Amino acid sequence: MKGLARYPFDALRDTAELVSDARARGWRPALATILSPEARGSWQFTKYLAIGGTSVVVFFAVCAVFRWAAVALGASYGSQRLLWNLVEITVGFIPTNAFTYETNRRWVFVAGRHAPRKEFVLFTAAAAASFVAGQTAAWYLITYSHVNDFLVKLGVIVVSTLINYAFRKFVVFHS
Repeated sequence: MKGLARYPFDALRDTAELVSDARARGWRPALATILSPEARGSWQFTKYLAIGGTSVVVFFAVCAVFRWAAVALGASYGSQRLLWNLVEITVGFIPTNAFTYETNRRWVFVAGRHAPRKEFVLFTAAAAASFVAGQTAAWYLITYSHVNDFLVKLGVIVVSTLINYAFRKFVVFHS
């Protein structure tokens, strides 16, 4: 957590270094340095957040398509809100996890600590653990706070993001 608390300051320092490097060598080589998986921790976390934002779009798109199909087939979200939201989140998890694994492997973390199959299994296990934590948060928010479904899903995303980053950085991929 100490590293995450320093993140804004490290990001500012690294941005200043990027600009200086770009002036000296040009933007293309400077950007190539930060886009590589071996980039400094603040760039790694920034890329993780950007990929995470894209994963959120994938997640919400899958959930929207599922909800549209479920309602078209006669599902009643009003009378069984908790059940349908948990099913929707479960359906959204599967393609989002595959997308997130591939993009993290290519652009955020250094792959190769484990064989690719084992790496994917560990990645998915971490995602599943954070998924369970997120589902617990969703259940709590739907049952006790009565917030709207969009905020429930955002709560799931925040819980999952924090758990996943730490596990992926220190267990699944090279840190």
